[in-house]
Amino acid sequence: MAELKWKEAIKKVLNEEKKQLHYTEIAELIAERGYRKSLGATPQDTVSANLTTDINTKKEKSIFAKTAKGYYILRKFLNQPDDNDIDDSEPEIVNDKIVTKDSHKIINAFGIYWNRNLVYWKSQPDLLGIQQIGATEVNFKDQIGIYLLHDSRETVYVGQAIEQSLGKRLKDHTTDRLAGRWDRFSWFGFYPVTEDAKLNLGVKFKDFTIQNLGDILEAILIESIEPRQNRKQGNSFVGLEYLQLEAPEIKKKLKQQIIQELTDKL
Repeated sequence: MAELKWKEAIKKVLNEEKKQLHYTEIAELIAERGYRKSLGATPQDTVSANLTTDINTKKEKSIFAKTAKGYYILRKFLNQPDDNDIDDSEPEIVNDKIVTKDSHKIINAFGIYWNRNLVYWKSQPDLLGIQQIGATEVNFKDQIGIYLLHDSRETVYVGQAIEQSLGKRLKDHTTDRLAGRWDRFSWFGFYPVTEDAKLNLGVKFKDFTIQNLGDILEAILIESIEPRQNRKQGNSFVGLEYLQLEAPEIKKKLKQQIIQELTDKL
């Protein structure tokens, strides 16, 4: 099957499902059903941008309709007035680039309960993650923000990675007084991820609001104490979570160990 363009892939998924879907689910179904093999680093953002741009450009003539924040449906299946109000937190496509209008967002990517043992702790450790299965990997070693160290499910430390990068701060904790007290970590990053799997280190944070502060505190508190009825990834963080990837050096080392063990048995 030939790879579909993003708009056609979105249309195909919504036509098959015949109901409203969140753009993150649309992106996942596109990957699962093989409608696109090349997903880029931020497929969920790409889906959102295509939908938002089409609706904002074509208005009522768009084949897509927005039913709620982040939720879309094919207009032919719409049985109630659609919510096509422009949402500055959702990206659009401008000059073939995905652009997010929301300049007030502080947390732009995060990872929850990443495994310490899946990181190869060299002097500048790579922190590899993906937005969803099939997406291009992103290296978060230069990310800045807030991080938490966990001992199993208990949070033992909360720190800042501002003057030093996230990778450097975590590396330090493998040899300091906390070295034996944590096996997992969570992080909330300020730098957004670009389409080409890079961190936007030049992003400007302006007009910081009380809401931004509330979002940060809410997210950190929810992840640190994890109230059972409140596991919602904070407020407006849908599509920003990244899944951890194992460092290739660890896979290589394990392969070498297996080969050595087999050789020793000969």
